Amino acid sequence: MGLLSVARGMQSGLLAKAESASVLTFQQWAKQNGFERCGVFRSRNGLMLLECAYGVDAQSVFRSISTQDFWNGSVHSDTWVTIDRESPNFTAFTQFLGPEAREKTRAFRILKINDGQELIVFFQYSYTPAGFLNAKENFKQELLEVTRCHKQSLLAEPTSELVDALSKKGCVRLFLISTKRALEDCSSKIEVCESTLLKMLVNTVFEELFYKTKKLFSSPALIYSIDPDEIKVASIVNSETEDEILKEQLSIEYADLIGNEAANKIIILTAGYSNDNEEILDYLLRG
Repeated sequence: MGLLSVARGMQSGLLAKAESASVLTFQQWAKQNGFERCGVFRSRNGLMLLECAYGVDAQSVFRSISTQDFWNGSVHSDTWVTIDRESPNFTAFTQFLGPEAREKTRAFRILKINDGQELIVFFQYSYTPAGFLNAKENFKQELLEVTRCHKQSLLAEPTSELVDALSKKGCVRLFLISTKRALEDCSSKIEVCESTLLKMLVNTVFEELFYKTKKLFSSPALIYSIDPDEIKVASIVNSETEDEILKEQLSIEYADLIGNEAANKIIILTAGYSNDNEEILDYLLRG
């Protein structure tokens, strides 16, 4: 297709396992460790909510608001805790799942971590009773490293060197993927007491969207965002007719996360073509 690199086994851009966890996004790290659906609860504005997520649908992200008292009262160990449908407190954790995930989930695996004075909760759920892989011995250390560097790794700014590598491949097309209507659609029915909290949760969903978007482009394409309503793209493409192919692929990628109706509301806006490295970099970085 030229524009898209649809990863099905090995995804473009993933770093070798031997490299430090500090260069991985949370999504890359989770995928490498075989965690299909997981997230990290952290304290924000006095409440606990999912700050990082992988494979977690938007409705589950929006239901993640909780308290430290809940986690301290329901998880009494600082080691791995597995909760299945036979456990008496199973339903206490299904409140954090959207309707579809709640119906399908057969077990949870939870780990509380105290990072100094801060409580962090790694939350994993599976659609099969025995769907959890063994975690590494250095799991806690890696998780803390990844969460500290996640945003920097996911939303790393394009550099002049990367733009030069791209422009040497040919004429670069600049365009924008607008996620504004899609995110508004999937969050419109959510009742959150504070707009600040809702914004944080939308950012968590957007980061999953951004990760899914990057998977569809082959290197050296550049994808960047400074606004959760839009994703800037600089890529070598054959023609604007490939927009429909891109939109279809993005809709497929987004559907499990935000639902089919919201996924169909993405918009692709053209910004033109360029061979000027400074112009390309300026387009990607400007607000």
